[in-house]
Amino acid sequence: MKISDIIKTANKNLKRNKGRTFLTIIAIFIGAFTIALTAGINTGVNNFIHQQVKLVDRNNLLLINKNSDIDASTDNSPTKYSEKSTNAADDHVLTKKDIENLKKLKWFSDVSPSESIAINYIEGKNNNKFELSAYIDDGTSYSLEAGRQLNNKINQNEILLTTDYVKALGYQSNKEILNKTIQLNISPELSDKKESIKATVVGILAPNSILGVQTTVNKHLSQQILNINHDGLSENLKNQFYSLVATIKDPSSRNIEEIKKDLNNLGYTGQTFEDRIDNVLSAVDAITSVLIIFGAISLLAASFGIINTLYMSVQDRTREIGLMKAMGMSNGKLFLSFTIESVLIGLIGALLGILGAFGSSVIINKVAAKSFVQSFENLSLIQFNATSISLIVLIIVLISFLAGTLPAKRAAKLDPITALRYE
Repeated sequence: MKISDIIKTANKNLKRNKGRTFLTIIAIFIGAFTIALTAGINTGVNNFIHQQVKLVDRNNLLLINKNSDIDASTDNSPTKYSEKSTNAADDHVLTKKDIENLKKLKWFSDVSPSESIAINYIEGKNNNKFELSAYIDDGTSYSLEAGRQLNNKINQNEILLTTDYVKALGYQSNKEILNKTIQLNISPELSDKKESIKATVVGILAPNSILGVQTTVNKHLSQQILNINHDGLSENLKNQFYSLVATIKDPSSRNIEEIKKDLNNLGYTGQTFEDRIDNVLSAVDAITSVLIIFGAISLLAASFGIINTLYMSVQDRTREIGLMKAMGMSNGKLFLSFTIESVLIGLIGALLGILGAFGSSVIINKVAAKSFVQSFENLSLIQFNATSISLIVLIIVLISFLAGTLPAKRAAKLDPITALRYE
C-alpha cells in the first residue's frame, strides 16, 4: 500500500465516526484559535510600539540617577538619629559636582540636569490664554508635522507646539503658525509675581500614541523660565537635581552595557530609552503569555480527545485490522495509518482555528479602531506573521502526532488471529 493510499484510507476512516472526529477537531480549533489570536495581538501591539519608538530618536541618551539602597530597604523600624545622619531624600540628590565628574568620563559628549519647568499659560494672537505643560529639549529628534527641530546652540527662544494649540491660539494651519511669536506667562515658585517671555514657534509635533507628545522648549528658553521659577530659592536648592541626561558618543549596545557597569561602580544607575520601552514590551508579553497558556490547556485537552477517538477507532475496527495484517500489511504501515489520522485531525483543527482567527481579526480591528483604540492612531490591534502562524500549525500537528502514537502502537501490536476472532 502506497503512502497516498494510506492517507486516503485514513481520511475515509475519520468520516466513519463523524461525531467523535468533529468534537475532537472543535477542541483543537478552540486552542488554535485562542493561541493564534493572542499571538496576533502580541504582534500587533509590539509592532505598533516599535513604529512609535522609531518616530523619536533617543538612542544616544542615558538617564542617570543616584544609586541608593534606601528603596531596597524593607526595615521600617525607627533608626536612631546621629549627627552624621543624612536626610533620606539626599540619597537621591545629584549636584553640579556630579555633573562635572560625569563629564570627565570618556563615554559622554554632554551631561545636563533633567529639570522641569512651570508655565502658567500660553497666549497667541487671539489673546486667548491656555494652560501649558512643557518639556525641556534633551537632544531628542522629534517627529514633526511641520517646521524644524529645536536649536539648542543659539541664544533665541524656540518652542515646539502640539497640533492642539494651533487653532486654539488663533491660527488656521500648522504652516501659518510657524515662525510666529507666542507669549508665555511664568511665575516664581515662592511668589505670585508674573512675568512674560516671548518665544518663536519653529515646529509642530506629530502625535505619538504610545510615548505621548508635549510642548517642548529649547535650552535657551528653558533657562530663562528656570531663572524665573527659581527666583528666591537658595543656591543650594537651585543646584539639586534628581536625574541627569547624558549624551553618549557611541551608543552601541556593547558600549551602553560598559557604561552602565562604570556608572554602577561610581554609585549611579543608567537607563536608556530602550530600557523603558523594553519594560512596556515585557508587560505586553506577560499578558499575552497568560492567554496563550489557556489555549495550550485547550490543546492538551484536545490531545486526550485524539487518544480517545483513535482508541475507540481501534476497538471498532479490530477485525478489520486483523484482516489487513493477515493480508500482509506491515506493523509500520498500520502504525502510520493511525498516526496520519491523528495528524489530519490536528491539521484540520489548526487550519480552521487560524482561519477563524484571521476572520475575527478583521472584525475586531474594525470595531477597535472605532472604539477602545481610537486614540491610538495607525494601531492595527491584531496582526499575523507567517513565522508564528507556521509555528502554531507545526506544534499542533506534532502534539496530534504524539497523541496518536499510543492508539497506533496498540493497533500495530494486535495479533491478527485474535483480532479476527474479536466480536
